[in-house]
Amino acid sequence: MSDSTSDFLAADAHTQRRNAPLARMMYRLLFAALSGFLLCVPWLSINLYWVGWFAWVPLLFALRDTRPMMALLLGWLAGTLCFAGGSYWLAGFMVNLKQISPLSSTLLALLFWCYIGLVIGLGCALYRWLVRRLDGWDLLVFPAVMVSVMALYPMLFKTHFADGQVSFLPALQAIDITGAPGLDAMMMLFSVLVYRMLTPRRLPQAPYSRLAQGLAWGLLAVWLGYGYISLYEWDRRMQQWDTRRIGLVQPNDAITLDIPAPAVGFTRESPPEMLATERLVAAGAQWVAWPEARYKGYFDDYSVRDSYARAIARHGVPLIFHDVERRWVDAQRVSFNTVALLDGQGEMTAQYRKMLRMPFGEYLPEPWSWPVLKGLADLVFGEFLRPLGAGSEHTAFDLNGMRVVPKVCYEAAFPGFVADAISSDGAGKMLLFLSQDNWFGETSQPFHHGNMSILRGVENRVPMAHLINNGPSLVSAPNGRRLASSVAFNRAELLADVPFSEQAGGSFYSRHPQLFLNLIYGVVIMLIISALWRGRSWVRRRGRRCSQKTRPTGN
Repeated sequence: MSDSTSDFLAADAHTQRRNAPLARMMYRLLFAALSGFLLCVPWLSINLYWVGWFAWVPLLFALRDTRPMMALLLGWLAGTLCFAGGSYWLAGFMVNLKQISPLSSTLLALLFWCYIGLVIGLGCALYRWLVRRLDGWDLLVFPAVMVSVMALYPMLFKTHFADGQVSFLPALQAIDITGAPGLDAMMMLFSVLVYRMLTPRRLPQAPYSRLAQGLAWGLLAVWLGYGYISLYEWDRRMQQWDTRRIGLVQPNDAITLDIPAPAVGFTRESPPEMLATERLVAAGAQWVAWPEARYKGYFDDYSVRDSYARAIARHGVPLIFHDVERRWVDAQRVSFNTVALLDGQGEMTAQYRKMLRMPFGEYLPEPWSWPVLKGLADLVFGEFLRPLGAGSEHTAFDLNGMRVVPKVCYEAAFPGFVADAISSDGAGKMLLFLSQDNWFGETSQPFHHGNMSILRGVENRVPMAHLINNGPSLVSAPNGRRLASSVAFNRAELLADVPFSEQAGGSFYSRHPQLFLNLIYGVVIMLIISALWRGRSWVRRRGRRCSQKTRPTGN
């Protein structure tokens, strides 16, 4: 071989060694981005729910052999792409709600996606730090860390990857014990098991490794086995129940920041929803509900109240509806998002005021509400649609033995909050969510919102109806099976026969909504303590070895 050929081969080998770190980095970035895309797919199409069970595998490959800081960046990339894909509608939402420019709304949405995506990055960093110090344990560490970090991280919407699993009914059933975070953990555990199957030689082979894998597969089998048995048992039980026929009015109102004028041909005293209610009553509805509305005028105008009372009294069927309620509180005018119940005589017998308000949409959270920052907040986010007061207690509307628990829009995203409303007194209860999602346009958001509410029904083992102003409205059984649904982005009137028992309702999760998360927090704390202890022991051993090497020896 000539010297020139040897020099060329040596230079080529040197170039390959120099480019190897860049190639590895590109590989990691591509795999992290792939996971980010796969994670949001089930939110966009529930028929692709199975993708969520494999979605973490590429990210686990990207994280292999990384230090915590690199894991943070890779997880952040995956998280940002995941939430940007899942909530792509956010930019348009801010244009509709705040009337800011498309460019400004896109930049704000990008900031939000980067912020919420950081939750995945923080989870990945802690995961890698623990795994490096504990010589493995990824089967326990990854699900526990990711679930706990996502639960503790401050978010506007408590989103769960379980939201995309509503078509996989057996997988949903055990959330009546753990809540949605339990299903999140099972999906993450499955991804780790698949990852270990694909990389058996590269992972630490501790003596407990095979036992741990066997236990993990067994846990998944128990989760799904419970799901199949429970799904069958609930179907069987519900066949023996009575049914209640309910009517849902979906008006598909246009979005508006101003107080809307009555629809053409109608008045505030006689809105089109009242005409739809009469048709539903004629079809056998035993009570009727209207969705969250921009403004109806019921609490402001006596003529509206009187007209509603007379219309309801004619057919004698109770009505549940939403309106803006304005009251004087401590010498200040305060508005509430209020759900009202009119009995069969048209008298308002109960009401519920929305308790959880949407930050930056319905109120300014601290520190943005402080005088120094409020001007900046108004400049960035625009003036509010209507600053709202918060309700103080859960309510159940008694409708001839069926206790309907109303919640408004954003509240469907919080499992623990809804469980508190059902509590240990769940017998005879039904969840009713009233939403106005037309701010999000014709996007996937109303579908995702409806999926969240199905999970709330299964978690608490109660029937559930989610009435969305622009659809799709839906009704589900306590095991998550859909009973009725409407077409999205259209006017609709929906009749649903709901299986109902005054003795059934409530679950282990309803009574102990924080138990699973507290157990996960405890596991993570013990893992961190163990990692710190092992790190300290490693430092002591290294110090002894160094001292032995430097100790002088006698002749």
